[in-house]
Amino acid sequence: MLVQDKVAIITGASSGFGKALAQRLTSKGAKVILGDIDVKDGERLANELNYDKKEKIAYFVQCDVTNYAQQAALFDAAQRHFGRIDIIINNAGIAESVPLWQDDKALWKKVIDIDLSAVIEGTRLGIEALQKQGTGGAIVNTASLAGLYPQTMTPAYSAAKFGVVGLTRSFKGFGDNIRVNAVAPSFADTKIIANVRDVVASLAPLVPVETVIDAFMMLIEDESFSGDIARITPQYGISIIGRSSKAKL
Repeated sequence: MLVQDKVAIITGASSGFGKALAQRLTSKGAKVILGDIDVKDGERLANELNYDKKEKIAYFVQCDVTNYAQQAALFDAAQRHFGRIDIIINNAGIAESVPLWQDDKALWKKVIDIDLSAVIEGTRLGIEALQKQGTGGAIVNTASLAGLYPQTMTPAYSAAKFGVVGLTRSFKGFGDNIRVNAVAPSFADTKIIANVRDVVASLAPLVPVETVIDAFMMLIEDESFSGDIARITPQYGISIIGRSSKAKL
């Protein structure tokens, strides 16, 4: 897939992986719909991407991914502003704020709602839109290394990301020229670890955000990937789980 003139929907787009991916895609000529609950940063990013452009290449739409009507509004915005949809990035996510065994307010449910249920709905909406359009396209979900290896300190987050991996791999060879894949990075320097960055960084090196974006782009541009997981670690870079043939990384 050549991303020039393609249209991408990105959730969790105002910071972290979502922001960096929007910048990479638009630098290669793509257009983007930016969805995020953070209005200030989302609008700022849209303005930055549109700066000095003759026509807008980015629109921000406030989106709480747990509100499925707001997720659907991203797809409506893509059609209204750009007339098509080619790439869907289900990236919005949060981590647990307290240990599960101390979570007497059931805050873990929000982790499942955002990190898994919303990804399922985003994948469903993406397939529905791409089938209706009839041109195929790419869906990339943000999983985590915690979706491949259990995490004692964040079991609900790990369960959600295991779910994203299982969801993604279930669409291997789906058809209609629609490809569903996922990235599974280890910890990177993004907002999700802001409160515990020093602790996390003391345990293991952080993976560079740009390496994660390289993995996103590989899954978007290489049409041979389908139902595959791009695992990203600082030690070994990008490796593919689920692929039967050899990949050039």
